[in-house]
Amino acid sequence: MRACSEPARMPGPLEASFKRGGESTLGRVFRGAVCLVFGLLPWAVGAADVPVIRVERSDGTVDAGALVRLDGDGLTIASDGRERSISAAEIRVIEPQAVPAPIGGGARLYLVSGGWIDGDDLTWGGDAVVLSRPDGRVELPVGAIRSVAWMKPGATSIEPAAAWRGTLPETVESDLLVVAAGEGHEFVECAIKGVSAEAVTVVLDEETIPVKRAKVVGIQWLRPDAGGPPRGAVAVDVVGGSLRARRVEWSPEELLLDGEIRLPGSAVTRLDWAAGRTIPLATLQPEKLEVEPWFGALGGVPGLTGYFAPRSVSAGEGFPRPGFVIRPRTEAVWRLPADARRLRTVVAPAAAIRAAGATRVVVSVDGRELFRGDVDASVCGPETPEGLPVDIDLTGGRRLAVTVDFGTAADPGGPVRFTSPVIEQ
Repeated sequence: MRACSEPARMPGPLEASFKRGGESTLGRVFRGAVCLVFGLLPWAVGAADVPVIRVERSDGTVDAGALVRLDGDGLTIASDGRERSISAAEIRVIEPQAVPAPIGGGARLYLVSGGWIDGDDLTWGGDAVVLSRPDGRVELPVGAIRSVAWMKPGATSIEPAAAWRGTLPETVESDLLVVAAGEGHEFVECAIKGVSAEAVTVVLDEETIPVKRAKVVGIQWLRPDAGGPPRGAVAVDVVGGSLRARRVEWSPEELLLDGEIRLPGSAVTRLDWAAGRTIPLATLQPEKLEVEPWFGALGGVPGLTGYFAPRSVSAGEGFPRPGFVIRPRTEAVWRLPADARRLRTVVAPAAAIRAAGATRVVVSVDGRELFRGDVDASVCGPETPEGLPVDIDLTGGRRLAVTVDFGTAADPGGPVRFTSPVIEQ
């Protein structure tokens, strides 16, 4: 049978000379080329969907390559024609180089673990909840969801639609259906049994009732408090959501969290292992703390000692993120937790651009000086707007010492802030 409808003709002398077994050599070459091109075509199309990712390791080095797979053991990436593996213990942060497009959403799921996911709409029948999104679908067990908020018609943001979550009764003994009531809402105690595009099915006074979705603005399930994400959980940021998971498996096709929450693989914006392996320095009690202000022994006067001692600050107190404020002539020593790997923070004048003079900051581990810097107003310049970065290897260390002192004998300096000081394990 001919591949194309064309009149039959006798082969010319050149064609005849290439005949082998009933087919010309030119024909076999052409057919092979066609098969090769069309055989590679699916691979070429699929390759465009494989994310190229940036991997920051715990030691500060950075790798890049195309994602092959990520599981509980580690990560495999491909670059320069070969695959490389990175163990899970070495991974700090993973980010795709191409940022996914933002998505809208008419519904937001709030999870028991404290995370959330946006989507267009959801259905639930049986154990699995399905959330539809422009980039695919999300599947998760209904037991992982604490509440659902639906955006009201004509609204442009989901946040106002979820305002009812701030007015929940102090004592809740059943599931709650949140129904629109004029400009406000009402809570109806019932048992939620199903969700479809048309109705939310509830059981009220032993009667099964479908409630039109147009009247429903939210659902609150009666769930035990999980106390937030588990220790050691990975921070998982996706387009339209933020979650925590102890186990992360990722391929170009799918993101699987804790073996039960499935999202599109293209949704990932950041995977942060450090978030689950960090201990804020502010939560550790110093083993040793000595403070001697510039006016010497007067610092021991009751009421002054506390003022000059290190203090914790929160974001919004004139600082971009939480941390410590420490004044000159202070030495603090902390016993390091087991498996401490790195200290990360940023040091800058607590008075920002109003700072005058220099303050010396020294960080040591077991008596070994690993960081020394003079902090003054210049570190808040255009090149280092947030201050001097501190990134210290703590592997094998037992004690961490931070000393804040005068820059020179004639310069008392000023207070410095340590922004978000954390110990990574």
